[in-house]
Amino acid sequence: MSGMAGGLHAQQHGQTYYESNPATREARWVKGGILAVALTFFALFLLLPLLAVFTEALRKGYTAYWEAIVQPDTLSAIALTLIATLIAIPLNVVFGVTAAWSISKFDFRGKQLLKTLIDLPFSVSP
Repeated sequence: MSGMAGGLHAQQHGQTYYESNPATREARWVKGGILAVALTFFALFLLLPLLAVFTEALRKGYTAYWEAIVQPDTLSAIALTLIATLIAIPLNVVFGVTAAWSISKFDFRGKQLLKTLIDLPFSVSP
């Protein structure tokens, strides 16, 4: 056996195969348990609230929901959201790529501050 970038490789019966990373060779029940915990977390914190929102929104039926959607104030709010999105996405891409490139390629005064400002939204609850 010899090491390669893609993992360990060996030949057996004339075929080359790659061994998995030792960190991923856990017992099947461990992998299943981790997957179950992750899916339970996903269901409780994402799917359940989403289901509750749609259930409440459609409690009076689709007709009442549609009447609320076509209200002028609702349409104005949707338009404002779309305009803000069309402005924010390109700006986020430009500044995000620029910041990531600068942080990874250069050492400069304020680098730690920039990294802190980037991490701040992840650590402060909205």
